[in-house]
Amino acid sequence: MKRRGLIVALLVLAAVTVSGSRQVRTLVPLPADLQGDLNGAAYRIVVPANWNGTLLVYAHGYGEYAVPPALAPLAGDVTTLLDQGYALAASTFRGTGVNTKEGMEDLAALTSFFRDAVGRPQKTIVWGKSMGGLMTLGAIEKFPGLFDGAVSLCSPAAGTPRRFDLGLDIALAYGIVFGWHAEWGTPGDLRDDLDFAADVLPDVVANMTPAQKGRWEFIRLVTGLPVSLTVANSYYFANLRAVNMFFSTEVQAELERRAGGRIVENVGRTYALTGEEKAYLASFGLDPDALLAQMNAQAIYVADRNARNYVEHYVDPSGDIRRPVLTMHVIDDALAVPNHAAAYRAAVEQAGHGDLLVQAFTNGVGHCAFTSEQDVATIAAMASWLETGNRPGEAFFAAPGFNLGYVPPPWRW
Repeated sequence: MKRRGLIVALLVLAAVTVSGSRQVRTLVPLPADLQGDLNGAAYRIVVPANWNGTLLVYAHGYGEYAVPPALAPLAGDVTTLLDQGYALAASTFRGTGVNTKEGMEDLAALTSFFRDAVGRPQKTIVWGKSMGGLMTLGAIEKFPGLFDGAVSLCSPAAGTPRRFDLGLDIALAYGIVFGWHAEWGTPGDLRDDLDFAADVLPDVVANMTPAQKGRWEFIRLVTGLPVSLTVANSYYFANLRAVNMFFSTEVQAELERRAGGRIVENVGRTYALTGEEKAYLASFGLDPDALLAQMNAQAIYVADRNARNYVEHYVDPSGDIRRPVLTMHVIDDALAVPNHAAAYRAAVEQAGHGDLLVQAFTNGVGHCAFTSEQDVATIAAMASWLETGNRPGEAFFAAPGFNLGYVPPPWRW
């Protein structure tokens, strides 16, 4: 027993890495690449030989399940961050779909596991993309003792309730201009087994004609989607039309099943357009006032209280943060609209923690359409913030594509 203890002690002493003037003690020799199963979710941990003491725990986006899990949004991120000495960890999360509850739990479990299996990091940053970005905002509020900072990329930061309420608006507008199929359920209470590819997509594709542009423009304008008229048709078709309708139908139906009832509501809402928008829509031969009247006549949907409580819990950020948070959004993202950033800032400032939030915006078109250079810049900014205690300034966002002067519009409701 004494000999075994001596061997273990020697191995631990041998697994000390040096980063500058720091020593980072580890329980395994470095470099290390650990893969396995944790509570029913596959994980991967990669620690470089030059570990700098900081752990990045990554949360992937909706539908991006893979074994082993991706360690960062882009492959180029992984290479750069490992070269810079960061340890990377990620989980597949238990289950699929809108599994934000399980995802936050698995992020916490993986971080605790890293401490036991590899060693205690000097700093731990949780970061994520899209739905994973929303998980990071929930995790930094729920587990401030585990995470020192959070980086949320292209996330529905206004929270699950408002994100799916916007989906209701999109579905409602679609039904008004193109017709709603009774077999889909209703925009506020979808059929439990609704399948987008089989049930909804054929109808959406049939309406993707140049002659129908005005109707799609009504949907865009009445819901406040930010897609500009100058974007390529391929993106305009894919993101505004198919992807948003996918989340407004099949994904909402899945979340209704998970929550146990109706989750969205628009009761009391007043839909409106500006005079300029009405004139623009009239140029397509539409009667915008008649369409608005139909929208407002259907401001009747109310969520089931218990189901609404579920989506508020998983996740509706309160803004009551105790650790630094950095968010980044694409200005022309039709899925995670930049209004989410404004809603999140309002919540943080109302909670009295505006000094703990930095927000960055990038030009470009598409959901989470960031470059690897932009992704890495957010990590560098957060790492510096944690190291120095100083909020990162514009110098950290000097990579091509950042828009330093952009101010997102407020959330509509």
